[in-house]
Amino acid sequence: MALFGKKEETVSNNIYQGKPYNKIVGIDVANSTIKAWTDNNESIEYRNTIKEINDSGLVFSFKTDYQMFLYNNRVYEVGDIEATGSGGRGRNRYNSQQFLIEAVIGITSILKTGQDHRLRVVTGVPSTLAKNKAVTDEVKANLLGKHTVKSVQWDKVEDVVFEIVDVIVVPQPLGTLYSFVYDDKSDSLNQEILAERALVLDVGWGTTDIATLESFRVRGTFGFDMGVSDFIALLQEEVNNKMPEMSIYSLNAHQLDVALLNSPNVKTPFGTFDLTAYAERYKSELAQKIYESVMSLGLEFNKFYHIVLTGGGCMLLEKELKKLFNDPRVILQDNAVMANVKGFYLLGKF
Repeated sequence: MALFGKKEETVSNNIYQGKPYNKIVGIDVANSTIKAWTDNNESIEYRNTIKEINDSGLVFSFKTDYQMFLYNNRVYEVGDIEATGSGGRGRNRYNSQQFLIEAVIGITSILKTGQDHRLRVVTGVPSTLAKNKAVTDEVKANLLGKHTVKSVQWDKVEDVVFEIVDVIVVPQPLGTLYSFVYDDKSDSLNQEILAERALVLDVGWGTTDIATLESFRVRGTFGFDMGVSDFIALLQEEVNNKMPEMSIYSLNAHQLDVALLNSPNVKTPFGTFDLTAYAERYKSELAQKIYESVMSLGLEFNKFYHIVLTGGGCMLLEKELKKLFNDPRVILQDNAVMANVKGFYLLGKF
């Protein structure tokens, strides 16, 4: 990987000698959402759920703005929170067929039709897996090659054809490090900030990941198997025991997550219920576990100029984490949900 601040096409410190590419796409195939970023700050974000469509028994649909995708002779709809994603924390997720479908449709969604797309794709995996060459090789093998997808809408059907000629796989929080040091006005990486030590704390759906920057280099990445899904699971279990009349399991984890992002008053088929006390309790407990895990790493916190929170989980836990750290250096990265994927794009560019 290139050092920060050097504009050269490099992979593993060697000059890139693969197939030529004409477009860079950063994509984050996260358990909760799909995010993609490409040229001219074009971006997309939607819930990472996917279901195969079989409308043989369909009588009528009220959806007039739907979009479906035909890939390998199968029809898929994405973003429906009643459906599920590939999920999981283990390495097997990244060489699965469902992961490939999620990634290919995510890339399709940000590309224009009728163009010759030869792509460098940059993506991230949890820090613990990024150190495993077998995992990163599996991600690359899964994505490389030619892909043809039909984008199906009410008024048109379009072919999106692209070839992925290069794949770069990095620890997820490295994306936010790139976003953090990037200067939009000059379209360059800020050399002054690059010279300062920084730490990124990325709380996602299934994992918490850390990356540290020192002297223009990423010196360490760490990860823990804890994230927003644990908050949701613990809350569901207690509410199910204490408020069985709510029938909270009538909502899947994605549905409950979306509901709680909007309001602690959550609606199920059996009414609307106030979950404020439960949400506050389990947010505090998760933040405490994350804080203790980070502090247990023995990092020299007094040497960091910047401690950057990122990811949807840090948006959820911002108040709790800032209270625990009690440190003016702790900031929430701008556009924290998209910071990693924007950084993936920048990593492919610089």
